[in-house]
Amino acid sequence: MESISILMAVFFSFGLAAFTTPWFIRKMESKGLVVRDYYKSGNKMIPSNAGILTLFIVFTTIIVLPLVFRIFYKINLDFPREFTDLDTAILMTILLYAFYGVLDDYIDVGRFSKIIIPLMFSYPLVIALSGWSPWFPGLGHIVLSDFDISFGWFGVLTGVMILKYLIVPVYIMVVANLKNMHAGFNGLQSGCALIILSFLLLKSSMDDNLSNMYTIAAIVGAQAVFFWYNKYPAKIIEGNIGSLAVGSAIGAALVVEHYLFAGIVMLMPHIINFLMYFYWRIMQQRHPEDPKWKIVKWGKVREDGTLEVPNRLTLKWVLPYHFRMTEKQATYAMYMMTTVFCIFGLFIPG
Repeated sequence: MESISILMAVFFSFGLAAFTTPWFIRKMESKGLVVRDYYKSGNKMIPSNAGILTLFIVFTTIIVLPLVFRIFYKINLDFPREFTDLDTAILMTILLYAFYGVLDDYIDVGRFSKIIIPLMFSYPLVIALSGWSPWFPGLGHIVLSDFDISFGWFGVLTGVMILKYLIVPVYIMVVANLKNMHAGFNGLQSGCALIILSFLLLKSSMDDNLSNMYTIAAIVGAQAVFFWYNKYPAKIIEGNIGSLAVGSAIGAALVVEHYLFAGIVMLMPHIINFLMYFYWRIMQQRHPEDPKWKIVKWGKVREDGTLEVPNRLTLKWVLPYHFRMTEKQATYAMYMMTTVFCIFGLFIPG
């Protein structure tokens, strides 16, 4: 029955997104709420902040779908799945990250603030989580109570506390920021997110562990439609509200499904991208006068439509730096890399 509710959530949110997204694009254009689409000739402007619509669709799906199901049959037929406290906690965490994305879009909160402040956003989920025996490479499943640390008069720091109050908030914060950083091309963030979320649903189904994926399923349906309008050439982009919300959704799903190490594998391209950028920042601090290490956010487009990138210090720029590639080709290369690591992640225990 869980698979039925998951499929219903995917298709309902997909249909609602397909119906509302063209209207949303027209409205945003009519209000002048547009931003520049880089890597295009001229000064092309497209609507932004589609993450607002994604959140609205997810909320509508999880609230309306059970009611529609009951009204349609007109009998005392229970919806295959009721909304749970854990679903509420996942949604609250995503919502907090989304609101922070709105703030970042308007005032640019800075990278340091994106690390510290979002640690608080996962606590609704931390409170709702039940304990588990996490799997560690080479060690198998570990009983957290075996890792209690006594501090004498100050009490005991249990393994469960370490996991719930330290590792989980940091994990979700890191995933959200990794997703927010690995963007810049049409469809790059949305396509990679859709691949990861889809593989998470697949892995959960393979493990017969779909019970906590209702909210994630609603996001997958809405994200699939958004990707169609965000892929090259994009008609709309997500904004920080969208990238942080979807990133936190991925992090939350990995946590509640106990896929911490599988998530590391699935997100390996994003991790590599971060490490490359981190190295770039270090070298810029050490050699501030060297133009080779100057921090540049965007590249350019040549007359033949291929990308001219300033360096090879972020993952999406590596191939265009060495080969003449279009934005679309470079983005598809990132999809292929993400898919390969997601396939590996299917076989990592949870």
